[in-house]
Amino acid sequence: MKNFLFLLFFFSFCISATPTPELLFKINRSVVKVNVSTKEGNHGVGSGVVVKKDHIVTNCHVIANAQGINVNKYGNSYTPHAIIADWKNDVCILKFKYLELEPVKFSSNDSLEYETKVFGKSYGGNTVKAHTSFGRVKGIHKLNNFKVIQSSAWFAMGASGGGLFNYEGELLAITTFKTAGNTAFYYSMPVEIIKKMLTSGKETSVTAQPELPFWDAPTEDQPFFMQIIGPMKKKSWGALKKITLKWIQKSPNEIEAHYHHAFALYQLGEFVSAKNFLKKVINKNKKHALAYLYLYKISNKENQEDDMSYYKSRVLELDDSLIDQGNET
Repeated sequence: MKNFLFLLFFFSFCISATPTPELLFKINRSVVKVNVSTKEGNHGVGSGVVVKKDHIVTNCHVIANAQGINVNKYGNSYTPHAIIADWKNDVCILKFKYLELEPVKFSSNDSLEYETKVFGKSYGGNTVKAHTSFGRVKGIHKLNNFKVIQSSAWFAMGASGGGLFNYEGELLAITTFKTAGNTAFYYSMPVEIIKKMLTSGKETSVTAQPELPFWDAPTEDQPFFMQIIGPMKKKSWGALKKITLKWIQKSPNEIEAHYHHAFALYQLGEFVSAKNFLKKVINKNKKHALAYLYLYKISNKENQEDDMSYYKSRVLELDDSLIDQGNET
């Protein structure tokens, strides 16, 4: 029995451990720095990931309005001769003639769950070496036929076009944009877009006229998961309540609509209604750590010790880094 318990503990430890240095080193070989020059003489830096022989994916906003593009790795410089562009989703694939770099393996987001551990690889901050950041999946947002991934794996300027990977080293998404502020949200575009582009995308010149990505559209034209960012940053809880109510009416099965509506209600002191919406969230998604966190906070305010104990245990199980927030008023 003791041996069984030891093996169970050892197995649990192994699957929750961080990626091995060997895996991180292997991923490094497929993550590149993308350098861009414009007609005005300006220079920009982004990141890219090798996704196929002679193909590197990056974000379109990295190369928009570029006069020259080159990719650097291990002292070598490569220049693309064409691109495959999905400007609206902000995903561009650079095509090369002789690119001696190893492509990554793709994952699938069909069964991706909240709180899945992930790590990002990019040249955020214009670092000399690819930087690694660790986090978890915190949101999965439907956009057209794809799923935009929100994670806590932070990234900085220069990380656009980098990779978001699972702990098996498979590419989940491309790190694309973040919100401003200390409590930023980090969003990545899924590999399903890349797969579709590789099979049916059309080539165009590297100097093709760009279009604005969805996240840079006027606020009223943005998806709801982006419209809520402004009110949350400004702590305009009444405005957040109105937007999320519209979101629920348009997409009644959208988990994040219910969660952020509950969050607004909590901030407004409407704890009973907030609790009802939070319970809807966990009924649909047993791994929504933030929903459990706010149920814990409400039960704390209501002095419901049994509920407090249960919700706290769920938060600790899913993401123990959140529990300190539960002790705040």
